[in-house]
Amino acid sequence: MTLGQLEPEARERGLCQESPIQLRQPGPPYTVECHQVPPTLGEAMTRSQQSQIRGTSSVGRVRWLAAIFAAWVLALGSSCLFAQSATASNRITPKNLTDVEVNRSLEHLARRLATAVEDREIRDSIYRTAGQRFDGDANVLLSTLMRDSNFSEKIAESREARAELVSMAAAIPRLQVAIPEHFDSWNPATYIPLVAFFPEGVDDTTLKTITAYDSTGKAVRLDAQATPKHPVIVVGLNERVGDGEGIGAWPTPSPDGEVPLQATAAAKYSVDIVLVELIDDKEPWAKGDAEISMRAKSKGCSGTNYQDYNWEHLNDSGDDWAPEGGRNLGTTRCDVVFYWWEDDGGSFDYTLSYGGFGLDVHMDDSDDLIGGKLIKHSSFKGGTMEADTWSALEQWTK
Repeated sequence: MTLGQLEPEARERGLCQESPIQLRQPGPPYTVECHQVPPTLGEAMTRSQQSQIRGTSSVGRVRWLAAIFAAWVLALGSSCLFAQSATASNRITPKNLTDVEVNRSLEHLARRLATAVEDREIRDSIYRTAGQRFDGDANVLLSTLMRDSNFSEKIAESREARAELVSMAAAIPRLQVAIPEHFDSWNPATYIPLVAFFPEGVDDTTLKTITAYDSTGKAVRLDAQATPKHPVIVVGLNERVGDGEGIGAWPTPSPDGEVPLQATAAAKYSVDIVLVELIDDKEPWAKGDAEISMRAKSKGCSGTNYQDYNWEHLNDSGDDWAPEGGRNLGTTRCDVVFYWWEDDGGSFDYTLSYGGFGLDVHMDDSDDLIGGKLIKHSSFKGGTMEADTWSALEQWTK
């Protein structure tokens, strides 16, 4: 269901007013703002006015109708002005939610799903939509899942409960339902998984446990770092998609404006990366595959200007990437800074830099930095490969 489709449902529930209202429980505060529907002439008259018209003379009726018609025109005009001031994007206005508010929603959804997955059709819906792997992982956004009529009708026992979930999906666009481990071996016809939630605002590399619920609502503690033996449904925030605020999208970096004289006189060398080994993926099992990302940028000249989000085939500890011929990152007449990290999505908290040199990448405080290094211009002369190693990753360039 789109944001625009939610408005009629909110209106039916009596939630549409000229002033936004708050849906306070059980999730975080969501602001619902709807277009005011222009009233009909009949709606503009109160019952007492209608009865008075019926009891007056024809001249009186004309006077009554003229007055009410004028009032209706004013109401219609204010409605049109209201509609012009409101846009489709602010019919539901998500607030800047805190981690506590987001976690409250994640826990609430996990509890609701845990009891709902007793229903075979609910499990089938989750399995079918998550299996499409729209971003490479076995997950599905809640907003997408709510468009599955079979799921939305069964997950919400009432129209109000359904509107609540739609509002939650609108307020937290990256809210997802995932099966990060054992998806391919899960048979939804026979196995009812636990449903866990992965909280925001924590260090996911040191988190000890996460909370899961069974179909009776009983809470279970799961090891956050050790992969479980059976499939677990995990509610959390997607790390690979944006939410309208540039999250998950790469900014377009601008090249350096000044080129030193010594750089223009230097030879132009090809910058190639030929092998990458992932030692530590810095991602707990409950968050799925790692989003290993890299930025390479020439320092002192407008040469190499490369970035790659979610480096292919580097998903788990021990993975390596070594395609035939490697990958060319451009050319350079000066030194090149390389920087690797595991991307956890989220907001724009700071800009990545190395030794004061800006790399034009928007970072979230929860992103896990692997490390950066300045590689000398002469290293790219060719003929030999050079290894650069961090505790979590090793790269080979030539």
